[in-house]
Amino acid sequence: MMTHRFSFDLLAGLLLICAVLAGCGSQQTSAPKAERVVTDTAGREVHLPEEVKSIAVVPIPWASVAFAVDGSADRIAGMHPSAKASYEKSMLKVLAPGMANAATDFVGQDFSIHMEELGKLNPSAIIVWNYQEDEIAQLEKLKVPTIALKYGTLEDVQQGIRVIGQVFGKEKRAEELVGFQQDIMAYFETKKAALEGKEKPKVLYLRDRDLKVAAGGTVNTMMIETAGGVNVAKDVQGQWTPVTMEQIAAWDPDVIILSNFDPIQPADLFEDKLEGQNWKNIKAVREGRVYKAPIGLYRWDAPCVETPLMIKWIAQKLHPDVFNDYRLTDDLRGFYEKFLSYTLTDADLKMILHE
Repeated sequence: MMTHRFSFDLLAGLLLICAVLAGCGSQQTSAPKAERVVTDTAGREVHLPEEVKSIAVVPIPWASVAFAVDGSADRIAGMHPSAKASYEKSMLKVLAPGMANAATDFVGQDFSIHMEELGKLNPSAIIVWNYQEDEIAQLEKLKVPTIALKYGTLEDVQQGIRVIGQVFGKEKRAEELVGFQQDIMAYFETKKAALEGKEKPKVLYLRDRDLKVAAGGTVNTMMIETAGGVNVAKDVQGQWTPVTMEQIAAWDPDVIILSNFDPIQPADLFEDKLEGQNWKNIKAVREGRVYKAPIGLYRWDAPCVETPLMIKWIAQKLHPDVFNDYRLTDDLRGFYEKFLSYTLTDADLKMILHE
């Protein structure tokens, strides 16, 4: 009886050892889950699946940047409602009609992330603002690969382009986009001597009918100064800061640029249609130098892929005699053909440039 018991115990032990060894062997031979590591602009190492099948994009401008880097909108599963509003009146609607199906209910106007709705999208990764520390921590707990991007300057855009290039496996294309921007900025360096001694037109960059202006800390100040002008609101604190009509009259700008974040049009100023405001005595209005900012893949008011083209546009409004060695329409056609394999029509150009 003892012999049988010993044999049974020995057999059970051997079976257990075999099972353990088999398990170890299976762990050793099974391939680990493939993944890549990308460092975002906040310096965080983010583990991504080998193939990123879809992304959700919280910051408004970055959906258009992601499209430009990937050359397609097929992997953009969700974007901010304001980005969708821009899409409806931009070239993206022409180039990527399927982008109309991108979800927007996973993110609020204030950039708060609705985790349940995000879960329904099940993206391979999500792009957020670098300052969204609480959301980043929550997303990390949920094991959602989270790319944090800094934003505010052209250099930030270029860093973000490179990061998105890594996310999509489009590093070469990303570098070409950055090179496109850098080449135009180098062109403006060559024009500094020609601008010396010339009077700098005073420019007011107006965001909406509530008289919010681009203050000194905005990228718009850099755009204006690079183009040979001066931002009348350069000493105003903040980003888009409300001012009074009296202050605008005191500045008396030579040129006014209207943003695409509001439906306000030059005719609204020329014809004094805005209630409680008096524009007819402002120099820019008297001389017919009020312009609506262009909108290409995105609103050119904000840092984006096409920002250097925006500076070229401003430059020809301020100093047509200095910046007379290029045709912006040709530059636009070249950009869209090279990076988006699309030939702009005359109608497209009129839409982009509000002409």
